[in-house]
Amino acid sequence: MNRWVVRCLPVAGFLMVGAELQAHHAVASVYDLNKEVVLEGQLTKLNFRNPHSNLELAVPNADGTTTEWVLTTASVQVLTRAGVDRSSIKPGETLRITALPARNGNPAGFIRRLELGDRKVDFAIE
Repeated sequence: MNRWVVRCLPVAGFLMVGAELQAHHAVASVYDLNKEVVLEGQLTKLNFRNPHSNLELAVPNADGTTTEWVLTTASVQVLTRAGVDRSSIKPGETLRITALPARNGNPAGFIRRLELGDRKVDFAIE
């Protein structure tokens, strides 16, 4: 019995770690990795938090209406290393964002590139 437990324990550990990593990195299940959208609009809200920060961007439409996009990005640590912090971008500023759109068609995405004026910050999907 003990040999069986000793043999199964490492396998169970690998399965649990694999499931956790898959759940955390489910970008492909929510966002379309084969498409990109480029959005330009006004920042309305910044949620600078872990495990992923997000922001809301008011993007004007051709008919004069505005669509509020919710865009997810990297962790606070990754953003800070890239030189982006709470004081870097503020509500009311115009941003240009390249994002992977949500698979379900909602105005949501995962940020690949954030353009702050003449500065561009690229994020890898990990």
